[in-house]
Amino acid sequence: MKVADTSRLSASEFVADTLRREILRGEILPGQPLLQDHIAARFDVSQSSVREALRRLEAQALVTSIRNRGTFVSTLTVDQVEEMYDIRLAVELIGLRHNLPALSAEQLAEAEALLVSMEEDPETAFFLGESHKKFHAIFYASAERKLSRDILQNIYGNLTRLWVDFIRKKPALARRYEEDSRHEHRELLQAAKTRNLAKAEAVLARHINSARELLTTHLRRVEADAGKESATPRRTRQAGSAS
Repeated sequence: MKVADTSRLSASEFVADTLRREILRGEILPGQPLLQDHIAARFDVSQSSVREALRRLEAQALVTSIRNRGTFVSTLTVDQVEEMYDIRLAVELIGLRHNLPALSAEQLAEAEALLVSMEEDPETAFFLGESHKKFHAIFYASAERKLSRDILQNIYGNLTRLWVDFIRKKPALARRYEEDSRHEHRELLQAAKTRNLAKAEAVLARHINSARELLTTHLRRVEADAGKESATPRRTRQAGSAS
């Protein structure tokens, strides 16, 4: 994942960027509190810089501030992830329809080069690296559509940290998905080269919905397992009190 040029960042930007990368990599876990005093001491910055950094992270839906309790790394539910994929699909399809007729030979060559980069390092590139995001951006992003880009950057950031957990827990399944994803990327690029909008839309929708199904199925299992673990001690205590 690209590291920012810290010489050009303000104190709050540097803190926000560092914490963002740690959240996305799973080094700071969902639900974990972010204590302002500890962060200020760690980075040797002011409390105001920390507050501004946390506001930046909250705007990206990476943290949640609760009045009189503090700030915590956001925990995403299945419903929230479903909504993110709904938004991602809609925005990327709109961008594709807008951009595809005008894609230049240079942009298509860049997309080809990014695919080669992803195929050389599949797990990192497809799930965590910049190449995957840059590849998709070629088809949806344009200079006059900044709002779409900003929306998708936030969504990609939040989904990335879920993929980190998925890869860690289901490496074999992640590898199988990567093979399917590689094929879909190639299909999308080929459709773009031939200016076949209907084909490109169908491939993009299938690609995004496949990722959605894989990730939400994983999250449902995680939530179900967590529910079982939290219920087990209560049943044990009830059984003990009855004996």
